[in-house]
Amino acid sequence: MKSNLQRWIHLNMAVIGGFLGGFAILNHHDLFGSAQTSNLISIAMDTAGHPDSDWLIRIGGLAVYAAALSLTVILPKYTRLPMKPFSLGVDAAAVLITGLLPSDLNDFIALYPLFFAMAIQWCSFSGADGYTASSIFSTNNLRQFITSLTEYLCSKDPKALHKGKFFGRVLAFFHIGVVISYLSCRQFGLIGAWICFLPILTGSFLVWAESNWVALKHFLGHLYIAYRRTGMVSES
Repeated sequence: MKSNLQRWIHLNMAVIGGFLGGFAILNHHDLFGSAQTSNLISIAMDTAGHPDSDWLIRIGGLAVYAAALSLTVILPKYTRLPMKPFSLGVDAAAVLITGLLPSDLNDFIALYPLFFAMAIQWCSFSGADGYTASSIFSTNNLRQFITSLTEYLCSKDPKALHKGKFFGRVLAFFHIGVVISYLSCRQFGLIGAWICFLPILTGSFLVWAESNWVALKHFLGHLYIAYRRTGMVSES
């Protein structure tokens, strides 16, 4: 049961990752706010002489992303701050800020909150079911999905099928988040980002349930026993 809960937590986070990735692309000229690959490529080209008025702003975005990655190492070492609730809190703050930013703000600066939040989320929610899977982008998840299913078709290995199903679910939930993001932005514009508070809330509940699993299991057990006793009394 707890492994199922961990799986649902990761799928929930994939919805958040897909939502915020889609939001960035839709509202900031196809810029992806969850990774740094394209930003690093642009910085390298700028260093080689490619003209780019946003060069320093790109460097700033890289610095924000790198700082968030470092923070996921520093905080567990020197504090008792639980990273999963912290990550969800950072996601909530980023969503709130993003919905309030002016529409004419430089696209890279507008992505700074998402750079920070997605880097924290990436390191705080590493996977489930024994698999490492990103909840903020899809390339490796797609690779694992395709290769696992191909392996199953070739060898009929049930482990490969299990792996393929897991990564397929992560891909599906990530892109459900993308679809929700598109519909939210089409209807509400930039404040459509706030629709993301819904999966953040469900994620917070699931993370709370995971950390309080023993107490929750006992509570549900007592509740079930009380229900059965009530039923027995009513039948008599």
